[in-house]
Amino acid sequence: MAKSKTKTYTTSDLAREFSISVVSASRFIQKHHFKPVKTGNHNAKYYSNSVYQEMKKYYQFKPNSEVKQHKNATKDDIINQLTARVNEQAEIIKLLKKQLTIKDEQIATANKLADQAQQLDLTTHQQQKSLPAKLPKEETYNIGHSFFWKIFH
Repeated sequence: MAKSKTKTYTTSDLAREFSISVVSASRFIQKHHFKPVKTGNHNAKYYSNSVYQEMKKYYQFKPNSEVKQHKNATKDDIINQLTARVNEQAEIIKLLKKQLTIKDEQIATANKLADQAQQLDLTTHQQQKSLPAKLPKEETYNIGHSFFWKIFH
């Protein structure tokens, strides 16, 4: 019986067959851990028909690179996109201005409170200076002591 010869494919053949780059074909082979069935001249690796079938299943529903996947932008599309961006930025600017106004009011309130605290501190300091340094001896007995303490001291 004669051996039936199966078709083998190099990485370049597979890439050409599915309209992909050689790098993409190599990555697919590495990702799926396919082993070459033989090695040819200049270290060319040959893969079996099963690798071809797996790639065929994978790339069957992928669009061809020749088919454009998006339309070219027209001037009107670009103008509309830029107008939308400008409007969005204008809204952000309005929001930031509102926040800035609120922050300015908060700073003014904080400054007013600081001024009031400073004035209160100054007034308290001046009042402490105007108080007498010590009370006379007889008055010290009357402050905070009980009747019996006053009698015995």
